[in-house]
Amino acid sequence: MRVCVGGTFDILHEGHKALLSKAFEIGDEVFIGISSDELVKKLGKEARRYEDRKKDVEEFLKERGWLKKAKILPLQNIYGLTIDKNFDAIVVSPETKERAEEINEIRARKSMKKMKIICIPYVFAEDGIPITTSRIKSGEISGGKRIKPLKVRIASENEVKIEATKEIFNEIFPINIEYKSMKVEAKKQPMNEEILHGAIERAKKACKEADYGVGIESGLKEENGIYFVEQYVAITDKTGYATFGKSPSFQCPLWVVEEIKNGKEMKEIIPFKSKHEMKKGAIWYFSRKIDRKEITRIAIFMALLPRISKSF
Repeated sequence: MRVCVGGTFDILHEGHKALLSKAFEIGDEVFIGISSDELVKKLGKEARRYEDRKKDVEEFLKERGWLKKAKILPLQNIYGLTIDKNFDAIVVSPETKERAEEINEIRARKSMKKMKIICIPYVFAEDGIPITTSRIKSGEISGGKRIKPLKVRIASENEVKIEATKEIFNEIFPINIEYKSMKVEAKKQPMNEEILHGAIERAKKACKEADYGVGIESGLKEENGIYFVEQYVAITDKTGYATFGKSPSFQCPLWVVEEIKNGKEMKEIIPFKSKHEMKKGAIWYFSRKIDRKEITRIAIFMALLPRISKSF
């Protein structure tokens, strides 16, 4: 199988190594395109000389016994040989998958066989954020280790959401973490798709000045005529990668559903006896077993799962 893979390879990190490893795992012939000095400049990037970057790739391949199967070429444009030559597959990362799909469209217009697109998963640093050359260059990480404090911003001033976020992040990431919260204008009582959309928008806004943006949104979701109280979490990082989670949900009483449809919020409907009870939330009012922070913690953990699981 003829396989191609490309990149700048300025600092050969674990993400690059995973990319190359997959290419040689499936390929009999592997063509590696490395951005030329001219292309790097044209794209407005900064990188070491082509020959230095090529040497690092060659040394890595030699260590693995793959050098004889490789053909390394300079990329003069973003497509390289992929729109002209015969390849069976292209190996990409999630951030370059869209480019591979574009290449296949060009190949189809030229009556060429489409390549199989093999997308490897992200390789994460110990902070759960994908390893990138820019992160290494900025001194944020060294290899996969976090150097600078991790900045987490929570798109809410709600005490329960803030506490739950801090607890789960501290449990999962044994590194120095700095937290901030922010007020976000949101729909009063979101329903159905508005819940996840609200969490995503919150996370995006919070991430603008942080490494992580955490968005938490709850509301009513209707399924087959039954209304469930659900809570979604979206966690976006500075590279743009987003992951999602959801807390356990429960059936909402019809008397509460009707009041919500009339424009009221859950906290206005349920007759909590104190602020302390209100903080524990509707799940506590109905169950007397589980409180709001517990299910929020679960949702945040679920949203971080793709970043910490080795099997994802």
